[in-house]
Amino acid sequence: MTIERHNHMNAVMEKTGNNIGIIGGGIMGVTLAYRLSQKGFKITIYEQSNSVGGLVRHFDYEGAHIDRFYHTILSSDLSMQNLIKETGIEDKLHFTETKQAFYDNGKLYPFNTPVELMTYPPLRFFERFRLGLQILYSQLESDWHEMDKIPVQDWLIKVSGKAVYEKVWKPLLRAKFDTMTGSVPATYIWSRLRRMLKTREGVTSREMMCYLETGYSTLVDAMAEVCYQHGVEIELNTGIEKILTDEGHVTGIVKKGGQIASHDILISTLPSPILASILPEGYETFYELLNQQQYLGVLCPLLILKQKLTPYYVLNITDESIPFTAVVETTNLIDPKYVNNYHLVYLPKYIEPNSPLATLPDDEIKTMWMANFKKMFPDFDESLIQDFIVQRARYVEPIRPINTSDQIPDIQTPIDGLYMGNTVMIYPDLGNGEAVTSFADKMVAQILETHKSIVV
Repeated sequence: MTIERHNHMNAVMEKTGNNIGIIGGGIMGVTLAYRLSQKGFKITIYEQSNSVGGLVRHFDYEGAHIDRFYHTILSSDLSMQNLIKETGIEDKLHFTETKQAFYDNGKLYPFNTPVELMTYPPLRFFERFRLGLQILYSQLESDWHEMDKIPVQDWLIKVSGKAVYEKVWKPLLRAKFDTMTGSVPATYIWSRLRRMLKTREGVTSREMMCYLETGYSTLVDAMAEVCYQHGVEIELNTGIEKILTDEGHVTGIVKKGGQIASHDILISTLPSPILASILPEGYETFYELLNQQQYLGVLCPLLILKQKLTPYYVLNITDESIPFTAVVETTNLIDPKYVNNYHLVYLPKYIEPNSPLATLPDDEIKTMWMANFKKMFPDFDESLIQDFIVQRARYVEPIRPINTSDQIPDIQTPIDGLYMGNTVMIYPDLGNGEAVTSFADKMVAQILETHKSIVV
C-alpha cells in the first residue's frame, strides 16, 4: 500500500467517523483486524492479557517458544494456509506425516492405515467392518441439520454397533466432552470424521498435517505486524467493563479503570457469557441467550522430555480410570529443533465447570497425572523429565445440545453496531484455527455489506 493510499484511507475514516473496536485479541480478533484494516477501517484491539493470541499463545522456555496448548493445521486447512501465504511466512510452514494409536488394556495399537483398522486386535472382524462402515457413512451424509437432531451415541451405535462404540467411540467422546456426552448431537463426530479424512493421502491413507515454526503464534504475530502497518492500535492488559450505547446504538466502551473509548462499531470475540457480563442494561433476552451457551474448560499438563516417548502424534486412551484422555506428542509433528530439541507431551482433559479438577492445585495434578502416566509406561525413566507444567483454560470447547442450532447467536446482535463472533457460532464446524479464521472472513463480509458506503 502506498503512503498516499494509506493517508487517503485515514482521511475517509476521519470524515465518516466510523471506527471499529475489537474486544479480544485471540486468533479471531487479530484475523478480523487484519482483514478490516486492509479495507481502510480504523481499528483498535482490546486484549486483557499481555499479548495477543488467546488460546494459541505460546510461552517462552529457555529461549524457545512453546505452545500453551497443542494445535494443528491440516493439509486441507486452506483458510489458514492462505493467511500464511499472505503474511509472507510460508517458508515457516512444514508438512509432516503423522500417526495415531490406541492404548487399550495396557498395550499400544497403531490405528492409521486401512490394514491397521481392519486388524485392530480389541475388535472382532465384523466389528472392524462396522467401524469402517461408520467412517464411510460419515462421508455420504451431507446434511448436518439431520445430524444435529440425533444423539451422538445413538448414531454411532446404530452404524458401528455397541461393541465398537464402547471400545472406540466412547473413549474419544469422553476425551472431548467429559461427562456431557449424553447431550451431544451426532454432528461432533460427523464433523471430525469428515475433516480428518480430508488429510488422508492416497491408498496408503497417510495422514498429513502441517506445523508452523514456533507454533500458531507465528501466524498471529505476522498478522499483528501487518495490522500495525495499517495503523491498527493494539491495547494490551486492557479489560472491558461495559459496552456503551445511546438509543440502541453502540457508542463505545468503558475500560477497566474507568477510561472511555468511543467507537461506532464494536466486535466482540469474547466467550458468550463474558460478553453478557459487559452488556448495557435493557437487553435481557440477549443476555439470557448468551448466558445459556455452554463451554467445557481444559486441564492440559505438559511434560517436557529429553527423549521421544512414542512414535505417535496422538495416543487415544480407552482406560477410563486414567484421568487424562490422550497422550499428544506434538514433537512427532513439530521438528524438535524448534523447541531446543526437547520432546513435548501434552496430557489433556476437558472438564465441566464444576469438576473438582478445575480447582485442584498444580502439585496435586502432577501427582495424579504422573501416577497414571507410569501405569501406562511402567518402564519410563523419570530422569528424562525436564519439566511438568500445568496449563488451564476455562472457555475452550463449546457444547451445542441436541437440536438447538436455532439458539446460536447471530453475528449482528440486537444492539445496532455491535457484532459478535466466537467458537459457539462456528457450529457444526469444530473449534480449530481453520474454522475460526474462516468464520472471521464470514463476519468481515457481513460487516462490509452493512457498512459498504464507507469502504474505500
